[in-house]
Amino acid sequence: MKLFFSLLAFLVIYCDDSGNITPQEADKAVIDNLNVEIKSLAGASVCSEEFTCYSVGIGSKPCGGFWEYIVYSDSIDVVSFFAKIETLNELEKAYNEKYMILSDCSVAMPPSGMDCVDGKCVGIFQ
Repeated sequence: MKLFFSLLAFLVIYCDDSGNITPQEADKAVIDNLNVEIKSLAGASVCSEEFTCYSVGIGSKPCGGFWEYIVYSDSIDVVSFFAKIETLNELEKAYNEKYMILSDCSVAMPPSGMDCVDGKCVGIFQ
């Protein structure tokens, strides 16, 4: 999986006709695309009597911790989903260190609960 994202970053850097993209922008694009993919998978999950809702932290803040928590259900391929999250977190941690990224040091909190609304998992954040 890491090879795939490394190859994708290589292609973005070296195959762009404009020549204006920086390595940092290419690295960030890989992270952003993976983040979108993860959120799409979570959004595609459904809840019912058969499937349970959960939450998971994603991203890697420069000060430590996650950027946010998202909700999903076990109706999706959870093993693949968590592998993508692990890759995202590792890539973003390396990105933060490589480019000396700063952020606020606020702590993202997990949802205090979850509910199933119209077949979709919804986090309750209080």
